[in-house]
Amino acid sequence: MIYLDFYTIGDLPKGGFDEIRNELLKPLKAYVKFEHRILKSDEDIESRIPSDSYLIVLDEFGQTMGSHVFASKVKTLEDKGQHIAVILGGAKGLSDNLKNKANLRLSLSPMTTTHDLAHLIFLEQLYRACTINHGKEYHY
Repeated sequence: MIYLDFYTIGDLPKGGFDEIRNELLKPLKAYVKFEHRILKSDEDIESRIPSDSYLIVLDEFGQTMGSHVFASKVKTLEDKGQHIAVILGGAKGLSDNLKNKANLRLSLSPMTTTHDLAHLIFLEQLYRACTINHGKEYHY
């Protein structure tokens, strides 16, 4: 089981994005103990993240990786029992201080996208990683 806290700055996805989010969260429950924490700014994130967490910051300038590489990273963390904290910044991104504390700065795409889409892309890739790691037919 993966233990993951997902910190987002700003609101949850709305409208159709919210429906897609809810559909992604349903099957994720089989693989991930998922907590979503919504914050208004990144100022108090550091005090909320458990110190033993593996910190992933979603950052447009971060490392890009394919689904299998991401799945392998998730599997390694799961096997270690490592708690994962993922941060999705707001419209103005995150502070350099917070980005520099990350164990992994991960780019979902070299293209800039909306907060709602980034939210969904991350959840979908997390689900894809879980199905790859558990041999389920989702990723072809």
